[in-house]
Amino acid sequence: MKSVWLQENKWEDVEGYLQNKKTIIVPVGSVEQHAKHLPLGTDSFVALRVAEEVGQKTNTLVAPPNWVGWAPHHMAFPGTITLRPETLTNLVYDICKSLVYHGFEKIIILNGHREANLPPLKIAITKLRNETGAFLAIADPFYIADQIAREIKVSEPGGVGHAAEMETSHMYYLYPDLCDPSKAVKNIHNKHPFLQHDPFVEGDTVFVPSDVGTYREGAKNIGVVGDPTVSTKENGEIYHHALVKNLIELVRYCEEEVTVEVRKREIPL
Repeated sequence: MKSVWLQENKWEDVEGYLQNKKTIIVPVGSVEQHAKHLPLGTDSFVALRVAEEVGQKTNTLVAPPNWVGWAPHHMAFPGTITLRPETLTNLVYDICKSLVYHGFEKIIILNGHREANLPPLKIAITKLRNETGAFLAIADPFYIADQIAREIKVSEPGGVGHAAEMETSHMYYLYPDLCDPSKAVKNIHNKHPFLQHDPFVEGDTVFVPSDVGTYREGAKNIGVVGDPTVSTKENGEIYHHALVKNLIELVRYCEEEVTVEVRKREIPL
């Protein structure tokens, strides 16, 4: 295996890989506005870089990245591209079904787009899990690095949202040349506690979807929800290393502890 990227290998390389290993990582992100200080591809850049690093450190193949996700509310700002949720479900379903057909039995979806991508992704892997018996999991950097994020978080309640503290710190570490800290602004909403968007703030909540009509105004006509002004490259590095460490543990768990009996291998048609 000359590269961790599936698309950079020959079919014979993949055939040889499958003789000893059945795990693959599938990165999924989004191309959507991330205010004025982060690039549109933030979610995909993170998924891509993390998947590549974990793949290199565990000798695990990584499938071609899926750059576009489900982001209808971010269409309030130019440059955003969104799929319909059923399109994302079908896309990931077909990719993973193809991989299972070839002999991959343990598939880790690395989702860089947090909440919005999760419903379509969960539907795709739940269907495949029940149809094929393969082991499929979604690893979202935001959740699989939850504990370290809580330790290093410095913003006030409401400071973690979109283009806010945590992902901004991460991007400052991973892709500083694509970021502009001088344009980071604070935008913490004063809402009813039930509508709290910051997942690190404890309390009862309800889910209310965002929409194009109100999102731009609520995001201060800039696209930020939270506080990226406190973000630092140093915290981004701490966050990144903890995240990669946890994903390496997940890959090793798949290889050492998970037993799979695939019952159906079909070409998506």
